[in-house]
Amino acid sequence: MFTPSSLLTTLVSCLGFWILNKSLNSNNLIIIPVPDKYAGLTRYKWRNVVGSLVHATVVSIVGAFCLYTTPQYLQDRVETYTSLGEFNIAVTIGYLIYDTRDLLQHQGVTSTWPILLHHLTLISTGLHMFFYHQRLLGYGIICSLIEFNSVFLHARQLLLMYSFSKSSGIYKMNNVFNIFTYIAFRLAIFTTLFPFVWEDCGRITPLLCNGFLLCVSILLVINLVLFYRLIKSDFFSTNRKDDTDILINNNINNGKSK
Repeated sequence: MFTPSSLLTTLVSCLGFWILNKSLNSNNLIIIPVPDKYAGLTRYKWRNVVGSLVHATVVSIVGAFCLYTTPQYLQDRVETYTSLGEFNIAVTIGYLIYDTRDLLQHQGVTSTWPILLHHLTLISTGLHMFFYHQRLLGYGIICSLIEFNSVFLHARQLLLMYSFSKSSGIYKMNNVFNIFTYIAFRLAIFTTLFPFVWEDCGRITPLLCNGFLLCVSILLVINLVLFYRLIKSDFFSTNRKDDTDILINNNINNGKSK
C-alpha cells in the first residue's frame, strides 16, 4: 500500500521544484545571473536546466549513500526496501510531475510528446511498483546513479548557455568528467541491467520482465548513439553551434531511466 511518507515526499518534491523555478523566474529572488541569451522569453530553458541539475545532484548522492549503507540493494533488487530509498524515488517522481507540468505550459504536447511519454511512464511505474507494491526498489536506486553523469551533462549545458568556449579550461575539465561518468555510470549501468533483469525474471511477471528488457535495450542503443554524437560534437566538430549542443544534451537526458 502507499505510505503517507512516500506521498508526502512526492508532493513536497513537486512543490519544491515549483518554488525553485519561481525563484529563478524572479529578478528579486535570483542569486545567480541569467545568461543574456536566455533573459527573455526563453528564460524557462535556462531555469529548467538549473532545476534538472539540482535534481540530478540530490538523487545521485542519496542513491550512492543508499547503496553504501544498504548493499543488499545490489543482491536483492526486488524485495529490498528502505525508507531512504523510497525517499529518493519519491523526490524523482515529484520532479517528473513538476517537469511534465512545466513542459506542457511552455512547449506543449506536439514538440515534447516523447519526453512526456517518458515522464508519464516513469511516474506510473514508480507509483505502482515502488510505492504501492514496494518492490523493485533496487532497480530504481541503481538507476539513480546515472544522475552522476546528468550532473556533468547539465553543467555542460549551462556552460554553453553562458557562452563558455569549448577551449576554456572549465569546459575541458567538465568534459573529462562528463565522458568518464557517461561510460562508468550511464552506459555501464544500462549494460549491467541485462543480467540483473534476467536473473530476476523468475520473481516478476513475464510481461514485466520482457518489457523491462526491451526498454533497457532501446535506452542502451539510444545512449550509444547520443554518446557518439557527444564525442563528435566536443572533439571533432568544426561547426560549434550552442543550440545544437544543447539539443544533444536534452536528447541524452530525456533518453534515460530513473
